[in-house]
Amino acid sequence: MAGRTSLWVLLLGCVLWAGRTAGAADPLPGHEPSLEPEFQRLRETLRGLPEFRGADAQSSFRLAEELAHRGDVHGAVAAYRDAIALNPKWAEPYRGLGQVFLDHHDYAPAADALQTAIRLGTGDPQTFHWLARAFMGKQDLPAAAAALERATGLKADDADAFADLGLVRMAQGKLSDAEQALSRAIMLKPDYADAHRLRDVLMKHRRDPEQAKQAALALLAALFTRP
Repeated sequence: MAGRTSLWVLLLGCVLWAGRTAGAADPLPGHEPSLEPEFQRLRETLRGLPEFRGADAQSSFRLAEELAHRGDVHGAVAAYRDAIALNPKWAEPYRGLGQVFLDHHDYAPAADALQTAIRLGTGDPQTFHWLARAFMGKQDLPAAAAALERATGLKADDADAFADLGLVRMAQGKLSDAEQALSRAIMLKPDYADAHRLRDVLMKHRRDPEQAKQAALALLAALFTRP
């Protein structure tokens, strides 16, 4: 029972941890069919404005960013794809597209778009962190760990990235690496409740790495299951 109790304690943190979305404080809302007429009117209105009117990649990208900000997921995805079609060598539309997919738990297309953005030159720490979370959603732990190592290497004060790295390393059974990453997250953000909770579970099961690994895998499954 002790192992199961610790797992439940860990899972209590899912709501807080899951709130750390790809880039915004809140994920974009789901696209309800009943909202489509309203979003269609929004698209038509925006396309009539000078900054969105052009038939070029920049105009489509600006439109995609505005639609994403306003919660029009389908319109944003279409506009990002228009920008990509008009300038397939431009990284930013792939980055934006990846963020939208990630916010909506579409992990495979998110990973594809973010990898393309990185290949085309958007190798900033935030993009690597988003890519890592897409891989976490796909349960591709080696790829997630590699992306998080890049993210933390580029931005050594990102507590969220170190916390995610700790979770991934714990799920891989690499407890020393996990402890190091979680301790770094806590050092950067001393009141980081999720990192404290996860490290407590790790320390409790230091002598039983498989138990710690299974707890982390259960947390990953809970966090990244599509609603």
